[in-house]
Order: sequence, then C-alpha cells, then structure tokens
Amino acid sequence: MTEALLRVPRARSVLVWLDKPRGGAESLRQLIRSGFPLTHEALDSVGPGQGVATLRATLVHLGVLPQRDESMASLRPWLERVLAHLPPLQRRILRLYAEWSLLRRARRRAARGRFTPASAAGVRNAVRCSAAFLTWLDDRNVSLADLAQTDVDMWLSESRDRRHVRLFLRWAHQRRLTGKHEVLDRPRDEPHHWWTETEDWTHLRRCLHDEALPADVRAAGALVLLYGMPITRIGALTRSDLTGDIEPRLLMGTHPTALPPLVHRLLLRQAEHGEPKSSIGRITPQTAWLFPGYAAGTHRSAADLARKLRLHNLPARIGRNTALLALAADLPASVLSETLGISITAALKWTRRAARDWNAYLAARPAPRPNTGPFTKTNSAPSLPHHEMPS
Repeated sequence: MTEALLRVPRARSVLVWLDKPRGGAESLRQLIRSGFPLTHEALDSVGPGQGVATLRATLVHLGVLPQRDESMASLRPWLERVLAHLPPLQRRILRLYAEWSLLRRARRRAARGRFTPASAAGVRNAVRCSAAFLTWLDDRNVSLADLAQTDVDMWLSESRDRRHVRLFLRWAHQRRLTGKHEVLDRPRDEPHHWWTETEDWTHLRRCLHDEALPADVRAAGALVLLYGMPITRIGALTRSDLTGDIEPRLLMGTHPTALPPLVHRLLLRQAEHGEPKSSIGRITPQTAWLFPGYAAGTHRSAADLARKLRLHNLPARIGRNTALLALAADLPASVLSETLGISITAALKWTRRAARDWNAYLAARPAPRPNTGPFTKTNSAPSLPHHEMPS
C-alpha cells in the first residue's frame, strides 16, 4: 500500500487522506496500534464508518485483502452492535429471529448471487422494525405469549411497516412464542408519475445529443429512458456486459439486447473516460466497472447515480415508469422479464397496467413511439422530434 501511495500523482490528496480525523488512515493507525493482523475481521472490530469502508475497498483493490461480499459480511457486525443496546429478553428473541430466519434467508440469496446492498438494507429494516415492535410491547407490559390481535391492530394503526412485523409474527408463531395473528397488507400505491411522449423524447434527446451533460448522466439516462433499467443495475454494469462492434449489445437480463448506435457510443465513451475518484484507483489497472465509484475498485452506488440524474432534471423513477409502461404496451410479460432481467411478477404487473390501468397515460400520448416499441428501436434507430438519430 505504501508503494501505491507513493505513486499517487497529487501528493496533496495523500496528505488530506492522512489528516482526516475519521478517515481510512486513522482506521489503519488504530489497527496497527492494536497489534491485530490486517484482516477483514480486524477491520470489523474497528467499527463502522466511511473511513473503514474506503480503507477496506482500497486494500481489497490492491490485493492486500481478499474479496468478500460486503453486503452480506457487514450484517453480522451491525447486528451485534444493535443487539448490544437491547434488554436481555429482546436480545435473545431477536438474535434467534435474525440467525434462523433473516440471515439464513440472506445466505441463500447470497449463494445465488442475488444479495445486493438493497437486500442488506431490507434485513436491517426487518431487525429495526422487530426491535421497535418488541419495545412497544414492553412499554405496554404485553408479552409475546399474551399478545392479542387487538394489540397487533393497535401497532399497525401507529406504524406503516406491515411487511416486517408480519414476517416476525409468522416466525414467532412457528416457534410457539405467540399465537396466530393477521397482518393484512395495506393497498400498495400504483406508480402515478410518468412523462408524456413529448417530455420523454425531449429528455432522451438531451441524453443523446447534449454535450453539456456529463458523460455518465447521458449514458445512465439513456438506459433508463429507453429500457427502464433500474439504477442499481446500471451502476453495477461492467465492461464485459457491453459486447460487439458491428452489432453492439448490452446484457441487461438473461440475453444480450441490441443497442442503438448512439447509445452504444455513449456507453463506450463512459467506459473509456470514466475514472474512479480515488487517487489510488487512478494508478492501478483500469477498473471493470462502466461507472466507477468513489472508493478504489468499487462501482458507483445507486444513491449517488440517482442523485446526479436528479441534479440534471432526469429523475430516474419517472423515466423508468415511462419506459416500462411503453415497453409493456408492446411486449409480452415473458419477453419483458427475460430481456430486462426483472421478475415475471413485476413484468406481469406492468403489462396489466399498460393494458388496463393507464388509459389516462395512453390517452395523453400524442402518437405511438416510432417503430412500435423500444426493442425494435435497438435494431433500427428511432427518429426523434426535430432531430434524426444517426445510424
């Protein structure tokens, strides 16, 4: 690591890193003073924080530490910190629930390669909600064994988190800690924000032609507006997902999808010029990520990429709603699921919305999209209002 720091082009960046009171350098000093070997477990003992996370990413990037699934690995240390502040009985119940239900399910997902930072956030929310529910019961001197449906209904009237408390009560009932209680789902709000056809093409034209926009905003925005790709997937794209020269394709779901030439050029530009913010990341071999992150060897986080799109008036959720609605109007759910990599359940919901629930949107569209659907766009580039997309 010392050699890497000495090769950094700007010495000032190293000095700033060394002087940060809660940065990676301070975490490294703590570790050295403790006398522990440089391992992931030793870094876990230092505690949470951005400094430790950045230091870990740098050490992994340089080969000092092995790769590991941070989304999964960070859960247990976090859980121990949360449990340490709970009363003994709550701690025992939540430890059993987390170990034998939440973490067990998380490990199965991780083994299939489907455990993401959002998945880890879901586990944390489940623990927090369950702890809040148990604390609420303690405040009312109600034990799980004496829990009544009226108590559950009162909790639900004060809290919006129904899913996590339902999972916890189901687990508690299976372990005979409580009786059987019902937690009905609250009707889910349907997406109600989308762009008109004119607005949609205006934003897409900005991504394709506006040189004033940053390259990463143009590339990410085009993928959202054309294919409805989620920001989490866009941020984690690698160079190997972009294939072909004569017929460029991008792997979004289970099969590579053809790209319009302009979109292909945007992604190639991003791949060539996108560089990590980390000084060490700039002196090491080129990263595999299309959208490099702030820490060495990492990809851009979904939150950061979404924030940057919003700053340039390209909110991802509205763009994605519009794209998926247009796609679902032209494609069967099975094709939508396989091509975009979304679940068949989500694809079916979007096709139903397009066919039945979104008449107001369809009526607001002045004309159907050119070439009847975005996936025929990938084979012959669409024309845009006032501008023709070059082939």
